[in-house]
Amino acid sequence: MTLLRRFYSLLILSIASTGLYAQSQPGYVKTLGRPDKKGVPLSNVTIRMRGVVNAVLTGADGKFSVQMPGKKNGDAIVLQSIRKGGYELVDPSLVGRQQVFSPSVPIVIVMVNTAELAANKQRIERIAYQRAEKNYQTRLKELEKQVEEQQLTEEQYRQELQNLQDKYEKYQSLIDGMADRYARTDYDHLDSIDREINICIENGELEKADSLIHTVFDPNTVLERNRAAKEEAQTKMKLAQDVIDEANDEKERLLRIQKEVEKSRNE
Repeated sequence: MTLLRRFYSLLILSIASTGLYAQSQPGYVKTLGRPDKKGVPLSNVTIRMRGVVNAVLTGADGKFSVQMPGKKNGDAIVLQSIRKGGYELVDPSLVGRQQVFSPSVPIVIVMVNTAELAANKQRIERIAYQRAEKNYQTRLKELEKQVEEQQLTEEQYRQELQNLQDKYEKYQSLIDGMADRYARTDYDHLDSIDREINICIENGELEKADSLIHTVFDPNTVLERNRAAKEEAQTKMKLAQDVIDEANDEKERLLRIQKEVEKSRNE
């Protein structure tokens, strides 16, 4: 084989191997983390990307990889469908939403068992209704006592009672959305304070949750949480920069090979 052919072969193999690598979008699917158990990899989830003919399945480790011909770092890609029997997306808006293509930064997808979601939602709703009813009855007794002790007039009592009923009805109208939100909370990504606050709210321990929320705004606590958030942001920025540097290095390598081929051709 002549030197020229050797260079051509090297160039073709290099471009082909680089293309396969650069066109593959990795991802990972896990189950929803709850207070009593962490999320785990989810296998046999069907993933389909818009513009790609073939769907892929997640492996036992929850990972998948989709070939994205013609895509380069930073291009927009869209998840067309994510399916597994008995499961649903924690964030349904993930389907149809633009993602950023990267061969080294995986798309993380969280799914939840539909039956478990329904059970958790019903549990949270039940606790919330019980709490609302208890608060209503407690406040109602306070108002009746104030009337008996002549601390309130009949007109003031009627106004306070109407306000109480309005608040009770408003709270009831919010319970369904609140229960769904907390039933879909991924505890794997909460820090210790947020985790405890969410558990308290789910269990109807609102006074304890309120107390914990106040500790979040303690100057020392805020400083520590901000430091952790800053470190996480810096880590993500470094990862993004590594992707860019890797792409630039690969581009320069291919340009060097092309120059060597052109030089060999001229000889």
